[in-house]
Amino acid sequence: MTLCNADGLYCAGGELSAKWRISRVPLDEVQGVEVSVLWHTEGKGDEDLNVHHFQRVAEHQLRRIGLADEQVIHCVLPRTPLSYHGRLISLQWCVRLRLFMVTGREIVAEQPFHLVSEEMARPHSLAPDRLAVTLPRANGKPRGNVLEPAPAS
Repeated sequence: MTLCNADGLYCAGGELSAKWRISRVPLDEVQGVEVSVLWHTEGKGDEDLNVHHFQRVAEHQLRRIGLADEQVIHCVLPRTPLSYHGRLISLQWCVRLRLFMVTGREIVAEQPFHLVSEEMARPHSLAPDRLAVTLPRANGKPRGNVLEPAPAS
């Protein structure tokens, strides 16, 4: 399973695309596949789970499309809840792929991603030509690299 945004960041209200395919499993051993986009919480208290997008591929559909061919899932993401990683609780988004085997066994794979606000997804508001890097000075003033606006020319 591969997310189409390599950094794993998706904007709230934006579109998610992911590609999936199944290898090393014979087609006649698979009864069905479910692909879903969901969030779940971890941490103190009860754990919650909510499925935002769900797609089931039945056995007869699998025979038509095949397992090894790359498939794509698309959905529009909600505006909330945003991904959150705190000390007591975390909220994690993921794309989940579940294989249902004819033996009754299930195989589950998840690809996590981060749902962020539009502000977090936006690049720095200053244009690159207006930025300068201040290097550490010998007299011990600023330590480390500091990004700040460049003086107007």
